[in-house]
Amino acid sequence: MVPDGVLPAWLWIAGWILAALAIAAALRSATAQEGARLIPLAGTMAAVMTIVMSLEIVPLGYEPHLTVLSGILLGPSYGLLATFVFNLLRLMVGDGSVTLLGLNTLLLGLETVAGALIFRGLTRVWPNAGQVGPSAAVATFVALALSTIAFLGLIAFAAVDPRSIAEEGLLARAGTDEPGFALYARLVLALGAIGWTLEAVAVGAMTAFISAVRPSLIRRATVT
Repeated sequence: MVPDGVLPAWLWIAGWILAALAIAAALRSATAQEGARLIPLAGTMAAVMTIVMSLEIVPLGYEPHLTVLSGILLGPSYGLLATFVFNLLRLMVGDGSVTLLGLNTLLLGLETVAGALIFRGLTRVWPNAGQVGPSAAVATFVALALSTIAFLGLIAFAAVDPRSIAEEGLLARAGTDEPGFALYARLVLALGAIGWTLEAVAVGAMTAFISAVRPSLIRRATVT
């Protein structure tokens, strides 16, 4: 997580603006009929993501979020709204950045929306009910990878010294004089890939279970 005061003001302000536009678009596309069914589930998913976030995989420095599961169950629009609420809850428990609320919403929202859309596409290619779990796992891995690459792109674009980021201990433990960002990016991607795989397996298993006991929830994500 990037702390306050690291990224330039123009970047995080742009993040607030873009996040506000994305939330407005999500609200506009959300219908009252869907809301009656999905708002309670969206609130539940926001709370679940907040709880799961605290289960950090310490050796990897990786925090699972279940953003893709949220997208699968809620669809892109309500999934993005649940992710925004999740980011607000993170601030309340002291694990978030006020200035970077917009960028965090966009990055985690990318996981949610991309995961939902990839899952939707895969379930159309593999319509068999037995493929729901693998489809969710693949969607999770790809969406998390895209979000991480976008995060690294922001760090590079803003010319941020990786030593000013919270995960700077990664560089110290590497014990090398290699330029900071190149090493940082490789470490984040390498360790992240392990975390993505673990979360993908978990989301795949949970999606398969939900599909077995409440298939209407999964079908809703593929058709709305």
